Amino acid sequence: MPVILIGAISAPEPAMAQKINTAYISTTPGTSTVIQVAKDTRIFDKHGIDATVIFISGSVRGIQAILAGEIPIGEGGGPALASARLAGGDVVAVAGNVNVLPYYLVSHPSIKRHEDLKGKIGGTHIAGTTAEFALKVGLKKIGLDPLKDVSLRVIGGAIERMVALQKGIVQFTVVTEAGKVQAERLGYPTVVDMVTLQIPFPQNGIYTSTKLIRDNPDLMRRYLRAYTEAIHFYKTHKEETLKIMRKYSRVEDRRVLEDAWDWHAKFMPDAPYPPPDGYQLVLQDIAEKNPKAAHANVKDYIDKRFIKELEDSGFIKGLYKR
Repeated sequence: MPVILIGAISAPEPAMAQKINTAYISTTPGTSTVIQVAKDTRIFDKHGIDATVIFISGSVRGIQAILAGEIPIGEGGGPALASARLAGGDVVAVAGNVNVLPYYLVSHPSIKRHEDLKGKIGGTHIAGTTAEFALKVGLKKIGLDPLKDVSLRVIGGAIERMVALQKGIVQFTVVTEAGKVQAERLGYPTVVDMVTLQIPFPQNGIYTSTKLIRDNPDLMRRYLRAYTEAIHFYKTHKEETLKIMRKYSRVEDRRVLEDAWDWHAKFMPDAPYPPPDGYQLVLQDIAEKNPKAAHANVKDYIDKRFIKELEDSGFIKGLYKR
């Protein structure tokens, strides 16, 4: 895809709009809603970006698309980024949407205590995804070894994991807030609430290549300006955002949508910096199997300059004064 340099960042003419593909990684309500808001409310257009928004399931595949040059800018998660960088991939985090580990372990109702998970089958996502990472962290937090004390079976995304739980294929799995609400309504209780632990974690963010940043910084600025404004829209236009969540998730239950909106409105930062402490945690986990991670410099994995520019210029503060 040819790169077209863009001029001034404010009030672009329609003819100047940069056509790009950008990806979101989840249909779960709230998870990828900021990109969907930026598209459907024409905030991308406002900042000179003609975005084709594509669904790519899971952060691993999302970052693979960036590495392959199919998506110049898109969503992903910390574990996938760290694995790609350690393997020599040119990808870097430029924003962080949710910077705590927003997961819950839910289980079959026969499981009453943490200890009851021992020997059971858990449903997980593919290796390197945030869901897979979260499940391992959750088990470790309650004193279980993910490799020895339970049997983990790769099922797929959140919907597939819940179906597997309902069918008895697995006895427990990991879900985000929207999945927790659905699980509890179906009679599957929460066994571990990782949100209360406030574990720093790059759950979802915006990723690109250092090459794009070098060759076209104005495009990156426009994109993150739009993305930050979409966060503001998410937080301040609840009803409009719920409609967008319903459209992309196909979830009709208003309670599920509202709970997801409430959770993300609470935890999404106004200034969406990529979290260095979260990436450090990911690298520490990877270092158990890959010694290269122990010597990695977390500064090489994030680029905070664009969000800092938006904050220093007063753009972000100005959004919330309207």
